Amino acid sequence: MRLLSLDTSFSFMNLSVIEEGRISLLYYEDSGKKSLELLPLVLSKLSLRPEDFDGFAVSVGVGYLTSLRIGITFVKTIAYLTKKPIYTYENLELMLRHSPAKTALLKVSKNIFYRTYDEKGISPIRLWKGEKLIGPSVALRVHSIEFADYLLDFFPFSAYGGLHAYKRLLAGDKGEDPFSLEPYYTNPS
Repeated sequence: MRLLSLDTSFSFMNLSVIEEGRISLLYYEDSGKKSLELLPLVLSKLSLRPEDFDGFAVSVGVGYLTSLRIGITFVKTIAYLTKKPIYTYENLELMLRHSPAKTALLKVSKNIFYRTYDEKGISPIRLWKGEKLIGPSVALRVHSIEFADYLLDFFPFSAYGGLHAYKRLLAGDKGEDPFSLEPYYTNPS
């Protein structure tokens, strides 16, 4: 089985191909070009054809709404045309599940959003307003959240999200309804 996973949450774009439960391709580009014009070119350059996949995964946030909408709409379109399932993932949750941190932070415009992980599980997405955060924290270096304990140059959202989606595909999960799929709205109020 083969799955294509896409993340367009921020100015960069990354995609992964998961084959037989392993990452066979991880692609990252921060060209400054808009994702909408970049996506078909990247798929062509990498010789990736939507019809060659059994399912698709896409990030629903947090991130810039326009960038997220482009990625989601692109995946919804190819999934609809190929009649294949779509699976979603949320990037703060992935950072918590795949790092030693107890708090994951991402900056969208001037706002910092976060989730925490403790014995009760993973919290809802919250807007940081200066409150004390639990345990060590992780963020992307490019977001300039200097108080984070771990600053990552890159986090492969598409790879981790794709691996989780692949497990759902393998288990026979039918995925999300493409017509109701929307990005997470993060309201800074």
